[in-house]
Amino acid sequence: MNISQKRSKLLNQLQDNEIDFTSLCLEIYDYQKTYNPLYRAYLKALNRLDRRPTNVRQIPCLPIQFFKSHRVQSGEWKEEKVFLSSGTGGLQSQHLVRDVSFYRQHTQRIFEAQIGPLTDYCFLALLPGYLERTGSSLIEMVDHFIESSGHLDNGFYLREYEALANTLQRLNHAGEKVILFGVSFALLDFIKMHQPDMCHTTIIETGGMKSSQKEYTKQDILIQLQEKTNAQAIYSEYGMTELLSQAYATDALHFKLPRYMAIDVKEITDPFSSCATHKSGQINIIDLANIDTCSFIQTQDIGRVDSEGRLELMGRLDQSDIRGCNLLLEEKDMS
Repeated sequence: MNISQKRSKLLNQLQDNEIDFTSLCLEIYDYQKTYNPLYRAYLKALNRLDRRPTNVRQIPCLPIQFFKSHRVQSGEWKEEKVFLSSGTGGLQSQHLVRDVSFYRQHTQRIFEAQIGPLTDYCFLALLPGYLERTGSSLIEMVDHFIESSGHLDNGFYLREYEALANTLQRLNHAGEKVILFGVSFALLDFIKMHQPDMCHTTIIETGGMKSSQKEYTKQDILIQLQEKTNAQAIYSEYGMTELLSQAYATDALHFKLPRYMAIDVKEITDPFSSCATHKSGQINIIDLANIDTCSFIQTQDIGRVDSEGRLELMGRLDQSDIRGCNLLLEEKDMS
């Protein structure tokens, strides 16, 4: 079986209604170990190239910083688009996207499985910062939701707070179901200036641009949104440039993972030892949708997983650029 046939087989399994996560994960590991030269070099540097994992927790995860310094790619192909991080504090992460339509449909499957059909909602988006730069995966996702929903009042808002308030007021008065995607600092600015009727609106808070204003904890943001709006519900979305899958928290704090993702929280002082349930550590993410790049990502986020398998975010690592296995970024055989 050649690489094209192997990839097609993996994609078909990924889109199957019944995923055997462990089996597919190990197949993708073998595929990327073989066809992703960067990941292969990383495994070799760890002296784990010849070790065959028997479960997902044994799979080494690639430090996320590699997306800033290298092409992370499985196989040879030309990207349709490049998703770019905000680039605050240095270089931007670059996620090469082989098939944008796959990403758009994949985000729809996740949203509809956890929240509902796109056609049930009017989608509004308050995403300054993301709109003002190119290559945002979040903008790509929300744009697809807007197109697929087809509601006449769908739309993006930059900083047109008054126009957004008027639209929300009118839609909620008419009893329309609304999803408002918003970056945290813009949502907080908006509710300080306007208090429209949002009784039929679900707010989906997407985190924040890290360089903007003061930083709030997730709990601070949730409390302010709860106290200053009459929104029907407040959710959170967890995603990142380096992933193709997202997780949603319908209580705004505990993220339920889609069937394409798994979280393995590792000890901060030992990237190969998993933490017990409820113990905080470094978040490692398996995203099966990253077939064409790398599905195994060691993030710089801290969190914990509860007994129901839900993820709670707790912040970022300090001095993560010089810690542990990340020194391997400088290995010449990964150039």
